[in-house]
Amino acid sequence: MVLAPPWTPVNDFSLDGAMLAVGFLVVGIVASFVAIRLQRLSKFPPPGPRGFKQSPTSRSIFRGRKDIWRQYAEWSKIYGPVFSFRSHRLNIVVLNSAKAVHDLLDIRAKIYSDRPYSAIIELTNQNKPIGRISSQDARFATSRRMAHEELGQKGTLRHLPALERHVKLLLKSLMSDPKHFRQHLRLCQSKSIMMAIYGYPVESDDDPYITIHGNWFKALNSPFLRTGAWFIDSYPILRYLPTWMLGAESHNFITERRASNGQMMNVPFEWTKSEIRAGRSYPSFVANQLSQDNVNPDHEESIKYVVGAMHMSGVDTVLSAMLTFLLMMMLNPEIQKRAQEEVDSVVGSDRLPQLPDRGKLPYVGALIQEVLRFHPPAPLAVTHAVTQDDYYEDMFIQKGSTIVPNVWAVTHDESTYPEPMKFDPMRYLDKSDQDVKSAQPDPRNFVFGFGRRVCAGMYFAEVTLFLQVSSILATFNISKEMNTDGVEIIPNVDFTGGHISQPEDFVCRIVPRSDAAIDLIMWDH
Repeated sequence: MVLAPPWTPVNDFSLDGAMLAVGFLVVGIVASFVAIRLQRLSKFPPPGPRGFKQSPTSRSIFRGRKDIWRQYAEWSKIYGPVFSFRSHRLNIVVLNSAKAVHDLLDIRAKIYSDRPYSAIIELTNQNKPIGRISSQDARFATSRRMAHEELGQKGTLRHLPALERHVKLLLKSLMSDPKHFRQHLRLCQSKSIMMAIYGYPVESDDDPYITIHGNWFKALNSPFLRTGAWFIDSYPILRYLPTWMLGAESHNFITERRASNGQMMNVPFEWTKSEIRAGRSYPSFVANQLSQDNVNPDHEESIKYVVGAMHMSGVDTVLSAMLTFLLMMMLNPEIQKRAQEEVDSVVGSDRLPQLPDRGKLPYVGALIQEVLRFHPPAPLAVTHAVTQDDYYEDMFIQKGSTIVPNVWAVTHDESTYPEPMKFDPMRYLDKSDQDVKSAQPDPRNFVFGFGRRVCAGMYFAEVTLFLQVSSILATFNISKEMNTDGVEIIPNVDFTGGHISQPEDFVCRIVPRSDAAIDLIMWDH
């Protein structure tokens, strides 16, 4: 009997066959990769500057020039309203026209409402507020609904008495110390936001919570946070390195930013919780939400990050608009006079404007619209991300691309807003009796965000702006300051860089319009 060997020999044919199969598999994988790559390359992306990542241009553009929205607008004249470029490994698509932002961010909001991943945002613990949550996250809809309930129309009306009280305090401060109008305006916005969301009564400029917010805002406008400026966003694996290995400047920024974000999120929230436990809290967003029966640790954390986002965005955006308002009134006395005449005719001189007057003051409303158009508080809005490959007007937009809505370019497009550098509230009022185009598009459609990312606090901000603008028009004249030789100081109309842009420092005269205006400001009833 012949016994079979304990193993079966493999003949040369079987070995060669296996190696051939593996070879075909490898070739197939490589071929598929190359095919996919070639297919993508054959899909034409939006035009734009190429070879960007191989030059020092990205650093000089993103971390050098403060008004990058103007640079984008200049490029749009070369490449068209939709252009793209790469910075390191990031694919960035910039939208510079009303049509483009509407077509993509509004009509196709389902796939254009995400946020791009940012390693620097993650490293500084700023990836949890509602503004950074992915639109695919289940918490997104819940957080938006929560914010809208508090800062929508019904919620804003609950805060109306406090808003009116803060406006009255603002007027008194402007009358007693007009030279420090910037500080008074910042204090007024801080009072309104902190009371509405935390029930915290801010009393003065040196309030610790004002300091916390001021430190946070300085870091917000750092060049480190500009889209495309950080190579680490293109190589996310580097986020696992100790921050000191990224360089001293980067390490210091990350450390300081992480601390300021933590303070913004936690300190006022914990204060409100302690006041609730002590039984002495004011009505507020946090108090309302924490009083519900179904609050668990996850829900509490969601509340904290929703109000944190409100705190982050609610102060400096309105402040930017108010500073632009003062600057434009100083430079356009005839517009200021017309707005004052409208307020006088509707409101009279024995009271301040109130919210029900808003619909009766169309020119004041148009003036506020023009303030927002002339210099949007967030000229580049907040970046979006597309969640799947898409085509727009035969241009291929790759999944994961960072989408930058250039709001400044949209509101300064000559085809939409003729003479865009001219401040003209009449753009938005009916001109059907003249041989000119009637009302131009409402800039609020662009300034307050797009699609599923429209600002949840839009109504709160609009009411705040109306009360402050109309009350200042009712009681003060704004004009150019004089130097020591009695010559008018002509301000340089310039704006800061960063995510939230405001007029650079300027001086102006703010004086009560009359004795009756002084009495109205000082009257405490």
